Amino acid sequence: MLVAASHDLRTPLTRLKLRIDRLADSQPKSAMLEEIATNNEMLTETIAYMREIGRTEAPIATDLPSLAQTICAQFADAGRNVAYCGPDQLALTCRPRALTRAISNLADTASRTSASVQVSVEPRGADVSIEVRDDGPGIPERMLGRVFEPFFKGDDARTRRLGGGFGLGLSIVREIAAGHGGEVELENIQPHGGPPRYGCRKSASSIRTAL
Repeated sequence: MLVAASHDLRTPLTRLKLRIDRLADSQPKSAMLEEIATNNEMLTETIAYMREIGRTEAPIATDLPSLAQTICAQFADAGRNVAYCGPDQLALTCRPRALTRAISNLADTASRTSASVQVSVEPRGADVSIEVRDDGPGIPERMLGRVFEPFFKGDDARTRRLGGGFGLGLSIVREIAAGHGGEVELENIQPHGGPPRYGCRKSASSIRTAL
């Protein structure tokens, strides 16, 4: 159904884009092409969100630090200051592709509004805590409880960039955390945008799992 919906919705957008490309250069043309690009992005995020809800990836034993370090290396290769802090080895039975998506979504969100991001892994008894911390400006306290809602977009410019352009990135994170029997929390540190005050940690979103 997702593939069919994607095809049926993208086809007219593609035809429209081809027709606009043949028009003479003008401001209206640029605006129309931008609108098409926006609709394509929204469609992509919506389908990704629906796909994540129905995903049935089998849990397997995974070296969590290795997974986190790979994610950080990919962001670093793209020119973003994202680093790992934590143990060298820690086995966790999880859905590795889903967890990769969740950590990547958090790191991507954090790196848009901060100079540096840190992904840390910490065993806590039978649980494991995965934290994504940054030195960014934070978000308004009144919005902390709503940023994980699908399609939620606040008035603040920083909040509009949380979770992707259409407010689905963090919703996917929450679905993945819940699918692992855990939860995701978001909080601001004080002072916002200040240097790390302890250890190698900086600002905070965390996924806590109980596997």
